[in-house]
Amino acid sequence: MLRARVRNALSDAGRSHASRERQPTQTQIQYLGFRLKTNGRDYTYRVINPKDGDREFTLTISNRAFSEHHVPYQDAAGICYQKLQKALGLETPAEPLPSRSALSDQELDEYLEQHRPARRRAY
Repeated sequence: MLRARVRNALSDAGRSHASRERQPTQTQIQYLGFRLKTNGRDYTYRVINPKDGDREFTLTISNRAFSEHHVPYQDAAGICYQKLQKALGLETPAEPLPSRSALSDQELDEYLEQHRPARRRAY
């Protein structure tokens, strides 16, 4: 009886795995790394879409953003990822995303407000 349950569970798992293989895969974003430039850092991503093909995007964060906005270096790749993800969701065939873009001061400020709230002073 236990063997029958295990065998049924295994065959059910095999069927669900096979059905997942037939479903179309979703768009994936791969982080490829960053390059130091004289004016900032370029963060490069590959967008993999089985239907539309692969594309690469480079997003730039200026050195000024790191020094004046106090953007932590360890957050930069995530900030760029979020911007790219949001932009892909808004992309239309009539207005495709440019392969290069820079993060604006407003985008950086919004990120910092959401993820690094101002500390309250204790009196």
